[in-house]
Amino acid sequence: MATQRISMVYQHLTTSSSSSSSASPADASPSASTSKPQDGTPSSPDAPVLFEAEHSLRKVILNRPKALNSLNDEMVDLILPQLNKFEQSDLANVVLIKSNSKHFCAGGDVVSLAKLLDKESEWKKASGFFKKEYIMNHFLATMSKPVISLMNGVAFGGGLGLSMHGAFRVATETTQVAMPETKIGLFPDVGANFFLPRLDGQLGLYLALTSIPLKGAGAYFAGFTSHYVPSERLAALETRLAELDSTATVEDVNAAINEFSADADEFKSALKGYNLVGPIRRALDSVFSRPTAEEMLAKLSALEDGTHEGLSKIVREGDSLEEVQKWAKETREAIELRSPTSVKLSIKAIREGAKLNIEEVLAMDNRIAAACCSPAVHTDFRQGVTEFLINKIKPEEQKPSWSPSTLSEVTPEHLQKTFFSSPPPFNNPPVPSFKPSRQDRLNPLPPYKIHPYSIYGLPSENKIGAVVKGESKDSPDYAVTRKEVIEKFEREYSGKVGVREKVEEVLDRRTVVGEQDTLRWV
Repeated sequence: MATQRISMVYQHLTTSSSSSSSASPADASPSASTSKPQDGTPSSPDAPVLFEAEHSLRKVILNRPKALNSLNDEMVDLILPQLNKFEQSDLANVVLIKSNSKHFCAGGDVVSLAKLLDKESEWKKASGFFKKEYIMNHFLATMSKPVISLMNGVAFGGGLGLSMHGAFRVATETTQVAMPETKIGLFPDVGANFFLPRLDGQLGLYLALTSIPLKGAGAYFAGFTSHYVPSERLAALETRLAELDSTATVEDVNAAINEFSADADEFKSALKGYNLVGPIRRALDSVFSRPTAEEMLAKLSALEDGTHEGLSKIVREGDSLEEVQKWAKETREAIELRSPTSVKLSIKAIREGAKLNIEEVLAMDNRIAAACCSPAVHTDFRQGVTEFLINKIKPEEQKPSWSPSTLSEVTPEHLQKTFFSSPPPFNNPPVPSFKPSRQDRLNPLPPYKIHPYSIYGLPSENKIGAVVKGESKDSPDYAVTRKEVIEKFEREYSGKVGVREKVEEVLDRRTVVGEQDTLRWV
């Protein structure tokens, strides 16, 4: 019956799409649907962001398809005040962020920002955009009303800043998530230094330094999204969300999304291409737990040639050494193409971010971004965007012109002084004041170190480990078996798709079987 209902709603909502916007049925033209927000101002159909109201659902629709919805000043200026109106409105209950095309958001419009850095008089304007974007990220992170993002297609950089701080993030088979900043001499910002270190193990640092994209079900499995829904069901999901009345709770919203999630077979099939499991994941955690970039590269080289001292713990019986060696080579080569400053800056920022709350992380991002907008002290951001995005140079064919050009030249003292010290060693641009206002807001969430809606995603590796080790609040007084752990999580998550696969992968990788089939964490 559920499948039949989805099919009927889908057929009802399907509309013809414009070839210029590549709109899918799930992202049909807003003019074909609802109304202007009852708690905001009407938007022009040509505006880069559109806003709609449907019962208690409020929609933010990214409408810049030719630029892959990359964020610019105008878009942020439109979104932030509208979010404030939605938060204040008694009529609005749930906020939905989506795009009008096949891609969600390719990030910030860094080409426009880099061009500002050609003129010293414009550096302050570039830095001001980052601050404005971070204020918007902070607002999303602290909204008391649930925010849902439909992350179809590309969701890079600033696109993750728009989505990751909300209550619910929906991946489809088309989703691609990545933080590509180190490719262009920047650093993972928009609050990434909050959510990357809170992914399992060293996944966040690995993704920051390599810019590797995670696709489809892999983005869900890794913890970037809270749900996985086939794209053909997005239109039906949107209709279901609009049916929720103003009294719907966060639990009601979660249950509504779950109605349209992939089933077990669909998910298993979609997850086949995700390779950050087993020996590769053990290698990843071993490498990226090292204290310095130089040691990480040395460990990667040792894995390549088979001389890594812990190889037997990484590659177990039945595992493929060749796959680990291939992964190590590709990872090393990717990092060696990155800006040495960006590599070391990202390591420090992510590790600092693990200790900070969301507001402190965004304030840190604001300080670092100001330094990146001063070519007098950090040339790599302007250089990277110019070479790779404007001149279209392929880093694999022409070595990037980074300054400094080697990791050894980027000292801890240089990092601290340039990107973290107060006062900064530059006055243009000045570091913008970052004090997001909580006045005149409706019950904003207080600063937090753990995302308040993290319970709606898949269980974390730490949570699974706590059950195995008997450290969970509801752990039994005896050692548990594999079957008991899996059944516990399936009960707790009410059969949520992917829970069994996630728990099984963690247990395969992190436990050994002892007496009477009980598990021991390793």
